[in-house]
Amino acid sequence: MEEQRTEALAALLSAEDTGIQNTGQISMALIGIIAAYLPVSLFAVYQGYGNEILAYLPLPVVLLMFFHMVQIAAMARRTRSAGIVEHELIKTAGLEAAYARGWLGTPARNPIINPYAIAAEKGDRWMSRYVAAVLPAVGLYGIGIAYTWFLCSESARLNPDYPVRFWAFVLPVLLNLLLWSVFLDSAMSYFAPRYKINIWVPIAGLTGIWLQANFPTLQTEPYMYFSLHSAALLTVAAATRPWRWPWHDVVARAGIAGILVSSIGFWLMIFPEDRFRSPEEMVWANLSMHLVLPVVVLLAVWYRRSPLTPLSWRQIGWVLAFPVAYGLFVLVTHVGFGVRIPYAFLDPGRDGLGVTIATCTLTVMVFIVVASAERFLLALRRSVIGSAT
Repeated sequence: MEEQRTEALAALLSAEDTGIQNTGQISMALIGIIAAYLPVSLFAVYQGYGNEILAYLPLPVVLLMFFHMVQIAAMARRTRSAGIVEHELIKTAGLEAAYARGWLGTPARNPIINPYAIAAEKGDRWMSRYVAAVLPAVGLYGIGIAYTWFLCSESARLNPDYPVRFWAFVLPVLLNLLLWSVFLDSAMSYFAPRYKINIWVPIAGLTGIWLQANFPTLQTEPYMYFSLHSAALLTVAAATRPWRWPWHDVVARAGIAGILVSSIGFWLMIFPEDRFRSPEEMVWANLSMHLVLPVVVLLAVWYRRSPLTPLSWRQIGWVLAFPVAYGLFVLVTHVGFGVRIPYAFLDPGRDGLGVTIATCTLTVMVFIVVASAERFLLALRRSVIGSAT
């Protein structure tokens, strides 16, 4: 029986070593495939076979990233499960001392393939061993990201005409962004057990910020736009959610209220006059910031389904401090430095003092409603239950 268990241990270790080797070989094989795919695809496009397909070419590359990630995740899960069996077999075989000293089993493999173990244990030439452990995966994903960015940039440059540009650039870029977002969310779910970030909120927020800050017909500085500040707050709140810092709820609520206010203002006060007659870059920036981002944020709030825990009155006050601080910032930069006010309805010289006062009042009301939403819902629930009884 002891010999059979020892043989089982040897078979288990051999199987794990084979899995590790296969994963490394898969990484290197995919790097070779992509390295060959890049010049061939670019040669076909630049020789006149169609600029319209340029931004679609990264899609198969991202799918290869998915394949590699799933292979890595499967090996990692198999290794964790095998580690439990391995330790039991180690004890049965009477090899615990050798196992603890790192002469066999998982402790012996870790300094070779586990970047965390290599960095923790160090030893001779540990930097070289660390680079060798992470290079296949990091190199593969780095090539995929750089490849996607380059081809999408070239597609934007080579397809300037709007009728062609939508199908040749906008649609494939959106598909690439969607696919990379799913890839990132899946990778974090596989490899970060405490991953609690809704990746769609920071992706939508950063996309909106980048688009709105980079279109060439801006009439004022990007940092003057209320929507950019709101998107930045949402991005910070989403990215720091796992740590649950004391200020997290205030930042998240201020970002939600801010993006709702800016979106309501756009669709009610700007869009009826401008509609989609703006330059293409502005159209996509507005759709991203004032349609996609608020929808993503509201879906994230609905999907979370957390218990109703109202903010304290002090926290509600800090939420209201955001629009007040923004108003003072706009006033100081405009009066003191001559910076143009980004919104006509905040500029008494363009839309009149009454419109500015009404806008500020409605903004504060929206912030109060969003900051106090749980209090309203809990009060409504108590009144319904009281009337029913």
